[in-house]
Amino acid sequence: MSAPRRACRSGWRCRPPSRSARPMARLPPATEMRAAGTPRRQRGFALPAAVLGVGIFALLALAIVDWGRGTAAWLRAESLRARLEAAADAGLNIAIHDLAIEDRALRWPVGGGPRRLLFDGVTLDIAIEDERGKIPINSVDTPVIRALFAHAGVSGLQLDALTDAVEDWLDEDDTPRLHGAERDAYAGSGIVPRNAGFRTIGEIGFVKGMTPRILAAVAPLVTLIPRADVGIVDGRHATPEVLAVMAGEGVDDFATINRRREAAGQQTAIEMADDEPIALRLVTIRIAATLPGGARFERVASVEFTGDPKQPYWIRAVR
Repeated sequence: MSAPRRACRSGWRCRPPSRSARPMARLPPATEMRAAGTPRRQRGFALPAAVLGVGIFALLALAIVDWGRGTAAWLRAESLRARLEAAADAGLNIAIHDLAIEDRALRWPVGGGPRRLLFDGVTLDIAIEDERGKIPINSVDTPVIRALFAHAGVSGLQLDALTDAVEDWLDEDDTPRLHGAERDAYAGSGIVPRNAGFRTIGEIGFVKGMTPRILAAVAPLVTLIPRADVGIVDGRHATPEVLAVMAGEGVDDFATINRRREAAGQQTAIEMADDEPIALRLVTIRIAATLPGGARFERVASVEFTGDPKQPYWIRAVR
């Protein structure tokens, strides 16, 4: 009699297990992990890469912020400069208009101290200079040129060289003076002496041995206007500095010069010069525009009044 078959829990007879069946082997833990996801070694590189990426983006953000700040500062500076330039140009037009007024009581005088105006929150200091009271550098003699640079603080061999270099620039030949400079001395600089008179004040800066400091000192004292009375300075309109140069005096002798002017009646002559008509006169108008924060801009213009109602003035130069 055969043994009864084993019953399954469900109540059905179970099929006997096959002899060839084997229990399934369990995978090792490491194998299960590799099958389930990323290997542990590869996952170890993710954190440094993420930190590096965050750092790069942070640097980019900082660079963008710095660029934005720099751009904003540049825009502010340009805005201030534009405002100052506009105010200075307005001051120039005001000066030209008020110099040409026929009514003596309202007309601005030429010379004297600067006038102060307020335009759109910008302080304007406007000075009017008569070119007849300046040194005509293109036509004066060598001693005056030498005294001009001595007034600017030049001395010794530098004074000899600068004086001769200016004379060589003005004369018509190419033969240098003892300490001078002609064409060969400027080789390689792109500068060639004109062998004629200066055409602009800035051209004086091209002379060999000239420095920005010296040019800044002499520029307000010289003029380039052609005149019938060559080499003559009109003492009625000259500043003490110009008179000191023309008299061969030093910087410390301004008090003496002023006393001489008063004794000769020249101080009165300057005051009476306001009665002169503005027609056929060349003046330099200097405008200093200043903001409350200290930002500053200067405009300098040479203006010739023609006396022609259709074209009452010409702006000869402006910078």
